[in-house]
Amino acid sequence: MTSWWLQTRDVWRLLMRLRPYLGAGRGLLIATLVSSLVMVLFEGVGVGLLVPLLSLLLGGTNAVPMRPIQWLERQLPNHSPAFYVGVCCIAIVSAIAAKNVASYVAQLFAARLKQRVSIGLRRALFERLQRAGLDVFDQRPAGEIANMFLVETFRTTVAIDASVGFVQRLSIALFYVVALFYISWPLTSLVVALGVAIGGTLAFVYRRLGRAGTRLTDLNHQLSSVLEQSFAGVRVVRVTNSQQREIDRFAAVSAAQSDAEESTARAQALLFPLTETLAVLGAMLIVACAYVFLVRPGHMLSSYLLWYGFVLLRLLPLLNQLYTMQGHLFYLAGGIREVDKWLATPMYPERPFGHVEFQGLRRELRFERVSYRYTTGTEALRDADFVVTAGRTLAIVGASGSGKSTLAALLLRLRAPSAGRISVDGMDYWNVTPESWHRAIALVEQDAFLFHGTLKENVLYGWQHASPDALDRAIDAANLRDMVASLPDGVDTLVGERGAMVSGGQRQRIAIARAIVRDPSILILDEATSHLDSVSEQLVQQALANASRGRTTIVIAHRLSTIREADWIVVLERGAIVEQGTWESLQAAQGTFDRLVRGLTT
Repeated sequence: MTSWWLQTRDVWRLLMRLRPYLGAGRGLLIATLVSSLVMVLFEGVGVGLLVPLLSLLLGGTNAVPMRPIQWLERQLPNHSPAFYVGVCCIAIVSAIAAKNVASYVAQLFAARLKQRVSIGLRRALFERLQRAGLDVFDQRPAGEIANMFLVETFRTTVAIDASVGFVQRLSIALFYVVALFYISWPLTSLVVALGVAIGGTLAFVYRRLGRAGTRLTDLNHQLSSVLEQSFAGVRVVRVTNSQQREIDRFAAVSAAQSDAEESTARAQALLFPLTETLAVLGAMLIVACAYVFLVRPGHMLSSYLLWYGFVLLRLLPLLNQLYTMQGHLFYLAGGIREVDKWLATPMYPERPFGHVEFQGLRRELRFERVSYRYTTGTEALRDADFVVTAGRTLAIVGASGSGKSTLAALLLRLRAPSAGRISVDGMDYWNVTPESWHRAIALVEQDAFLFHGTLKENVLYGWQHASPDALDRAIDAANLRDMVASLPDGVDTLVGERGAMVSGGQRQRIAIARAIVRDPSILILDEATSHLDSVSEQLVQQALANASRGRTTIVIAHRLSTIREADWIVVLERGAIVEQGTWESLQAAQGTFDRLVRGLTT
């Protein structure tokens, strides 16, 4: 019994935690509940008028309370009993009709509420993930995120809709229970005890549904991940002739998901007939006991028992629905927990950005004993200390895993330093507004990401209000003019998913155009030519030279030949700066940098 109550409490606590995300749906929720209350009131009027109607039909005036009839006789005196029977019938039909109208309105509000909640939840989740730290995306597979948006939010919306329906039916059931207490509190005490006992008996079904729902959530994650990885890595799958392996992997997860759904269906199919059988059996025992121990000895009038039995029969289907809906909520609880978990994702940054408008680097950018440690505890950067003079080019070199990209992520404020300080012109760069900082700094990565859109849309991404002249200058500076001229629709040509319809060099040059269209003060080039052939590299290098002219440039490179003209070079090894200086001074020191250079020439 305690287990059933705890399970029920936990599910409703989960639902209540979603209240802040109702948004505009709060008004609809109130309207739904008010409509449901009106429905309950008219239901009460209809059932309440059955009392005098039964009395009139039985030909008595003392069998049951006759206040409605007495009031009616005062308003419409000198009429026959048949007239009052007709009036009662009309009133009952009118009350039931009004109840059904209120029920229809409540269902309309509930349907609209469901849609608003769905939109509100997805928006809240999307906003939360847009503002989450990069660690969230490093540690969670993309398929899990897709499943959360496409499946688990839908299940959560269904759960919220079911909970509103549960409250509606519970309101009517409580009215019937009050009516039963009015007729006979001893019998109704037995009815309440019966209801609690049925709930306790169904606890094993609820546990089974809860486990099945959680299992289904896990399998949904796995299925989404299999789909995402198989199609994102379709080239690797084909090249390694692994199509059958992927088909088998998908089939195994899909079969497990089907088994979980079948197990759920069996448990849900058991719920209603078991509930109905137990409820009817208990109700008949109560009615039989009432007749034997109350009616026959004369402690209760037969008309009261008839009335009691009628109300009880109206209550039983509601109890069946409530127990069935509760089981459905247990099943959906896995999706609610998943959505709740993602809604609790920590926001980034923990320390808010400031309100200073950054107008561009004027003097210097300085790293002051900057360290970074991942949430897993791994130290990626340790006590980095160097200065970049405005308008100069700084190169960062080192082996893979030495901390080069982490340093760039810190500068871009994609990650926050664990220790130390980064300053621009003497001011902590964290004090700058996000808008002005990202307007003044741009990035070109080694794997340039393009959206599924036109070339123009990709170049202007994040800077849509740029003028046509700015777009033309960016295209010229990125050596894209000949490419644009060769495209069927010019800058309005689609580049495909992730730029699949253009070459690697063209993707890099589009990314360069996107970086410089906003005329940034600081430009970060993260191994921007490492994956290109010699011809493409030459075009990209020329574009990078154009992009870097007159800007503070930070170059992260594996190919040391690309940084020969850098004004200052920082050498990283295992997250620490081991050397820094000019090309000539570093070679003359015959340290780590010199070994890197000689390693490339031998």
